[in-house]
Amino acid sequence: MKRALVTGASSGIGAAAARALAAEGFAVALLARRAAPLEEVRQGLAGSGHRVLTCDLTDAAQVRDVAAELRVEWDGLELVVANAGVGYRALLSELDDELVERVFATNVLAPMRLARDLLPLLQAGDAPVWINVSSVVGRRGVPGQAAYSASKAALSSLSEAMRLEWAPYEIAVCTLNPALTATGFFEAQPNPGALPDPDLASAAGPDDVARELVALAKEPRPERSLRWKWWLLGALTPIFPRLSDRLLAKRLGGGWQAPKR
Repeated sequence: MKRALVTGASSGIGAAAARALAAEGFAVALLARRAAPLEEVRQGLAGSGHRVLTCDLTDAAQVRDVAAELRVEWDGLELVVANAGVGYRALLSELDDELVERVFATNVLAPMRLARDLLPLLQAGDAPVWINVSSVVGRRGVPGQAAYSASKAALSSLSEAMRLEWAPYEIAVCTLNPALTATGFFEAQPNPGALPDPDLASAAGPDDVARELVALAKEPRPERSLRWKWWLLGALTPIFPRLSDRLLAKRLGGGWQAPKR
């Protein structure tokens, strides 16, 4: 039986990924901070062998402990979906140090530590795959989300380093960049200046993202972005940054302006 770990599995993309992977025959270890919602997700999964792991991923000791717990229960691991993440909608002038540190601890340091601690299990797995769930804003920073964008850019950079470091172990490392997704993400994130949330009318659903995760697990690719316009903005930015700024300001609306010089 194939074995997968999904972080942030209590709701949204993580819960949808767990359901999709279970339907594909994976035994899934569900990881998040609270046991009750994880258990609810577990009870709805197809198949058997699923596990609930509670962990605050911002705590390095807890990450080590949960990795050790998983090594006791399983002798190998075929897939990790590093999905747990938090947002922060704020202007640079509004940033709170504690909240910024929480964003980076969750979105960057947690998958980095988890990768370090789970490497032996992945090496023992059959054709293992690691998927970092980043974001389109990791390739093109967005005003009002500077801290979140920077954390996802760091996660994308981590994936690039992991791909080469882990190539000798034949562990595939993928980055998935969802765009707007209709979950509770925006309601849960701090927004001290009450910046307007994006219109989710045309957003993807968590099941749409989960299907992409399953596809990457089956046929790994280095990176996949789920909206081609955002992919184009990301590709344009290092080559034509002024054009990228103008296109993004126009796309976002809401009074954002491209710089004049």
